Amino acid sequence: MRVSIVQCRGTPYEIGRQQGLIFAASRRGLNFQRSKVALPSWFDMRAEERFYEKFAPAIFEEISGIANALDTSLARACLFFGNGGLRPRLGGCSAVMSPAAFGRNYDFQPQNYGARLALVQPEGSYASIGFSELLTGRLDGMNEHGLTVSLHLVGRRRLPGMSCLLMIRIVLDQCATTDEAVEMFGRFPHAVAYNYSLLDAGGRAAVVEAMPGGFHARRGPALACTNHFQSQAMRPYNRARSRTSWTRLPPLEAWASQGLAVDALFEALNRSTSPAFFGSPGGRFGTLHTIATEPSSKVVLVGVGGDASVVQGAALKVNFKTWTAGESLAISELTGLLGGVAVPAVGSKTAKKSFA
Repeated sequence: MRVSIVQCRGTPYEIGRQQGLIFAASRRGLNFQRSKVALPSWFDMRAEERFYEKFAPAIFEEISGIANALDTSLARACLFFGNGGLRPRLGGCSAVMSPAAFGRNYDFQPQNYGARLALVQPEGSYASIGFSELLTGRLDGMNEHGLTVSLHLVGRRRLPGMSCLLMIRIVLDQCATTDEAVEMFGRFPHAVAYNYSLLDAGGRAAVVEAMPGGFHARRGPALACTNHFQSQAMRPYNRARSRTSWTRLPPLEAWASQGLAVDALFEALNRSTSPAFFGSPGGRFGTLHTIATEPSSKVVLVGVGGDASVVQGAALKVNFKTWTAGESLAISELTGLLGGVAVPAVGSKTAKKSFA
C-alpha cells in the first residue's frame, strides 16, 4: 500500500489550488478532468453557498482553489469535493482514549481509500494533520491545539444533512478543545449514524453518538469506541448485525484503562495479531492505517497497513508543533503492507509471521 503525503500552507484558496494541482497529476485526477458528466438535477448551487456560509466559509474558498487548479466550474467542484460528494460507505473502525494518548485503526476496502495524509496550515483556521478523502474531507486527525478526532460508522441509512468527513474537517479547523467539539457536533445536521471519538490536550475524552434526530455525548477519563452506540439513550438505534464491533470493544477498553503511552498504544493497535486489527486474505478489506496521538505534546504516529514497525522500520513520527513552526516533512510517501505480516495480501512476498 502507498499513501501520499501532502503539505500545504497559505490562504484557504491557495491550499485548495495546491491540493488541486497535486490531484490533477494523479490517476483519479486525470479521470476527473476527462469526465464530462453533467450536474444532476437535484444539485442546488445556491443551497451549497448558504451551507458553507453558515458552517465553513474557509472550506468554500478552498473548493474555489480546487476548481481553479482543475480548470472546472465551481459548481462541479462543490459537487465532487464538497458536502454532496463526500458520501463514501465507510467501514469498521476502533479507537482508544486515555488522558495521555489517543489511538485509532481505520478499516475499509483499499480500492475505495483516498490514501492521502494531509498536513495543512490555512490562514484563519487551525492547522491540522489527518487522512483526507476527496481533498476537503477528513477521516481523522489532530490540530495544532492537540484536539484529535475520528469517525466510526454505526448506520448506513442516509438522510439530508452533513457529511461525516466534512464534520471532522470543520472540527479540526475551528475547535481547540473537546468541549468545543462536542458543542459543534451538536449543531451539525447529521445525515448518517456515526460515533465520533475525541481527545484534547487537557486529557478530556468524549465519544459523540450522533444520528439524524439523535445525539448523546459520553465522557470519561478512559473511553473506547467501535461501530455501535453504547449509551442507553442511543442503543436502540444500533444495526442488528454488529458482532465484530462488540467483540473488539473489551480489549480497547482495557488499553484505555491501562493508560498506555502513545508508542505502546500504536503497537497494540497496529500489530497484525491485535484483536483490533483486520486482515483478510486477498486484501479485500482490512486495517488501512493506524494513527496515534499524544495531544499534550502534539506528537502523531502514523502507520500504513499492519506491523508498521516491521514493514516500514518504524511508524512515521510527526512533531506537529515543529511542523506548524515551518519545518516540513522530508518525505512525500508512506508504504505499508495490507494485513501486515501475519495475513499478507495475495502476491506479497513477506513470509507469514505471528507477533505476540
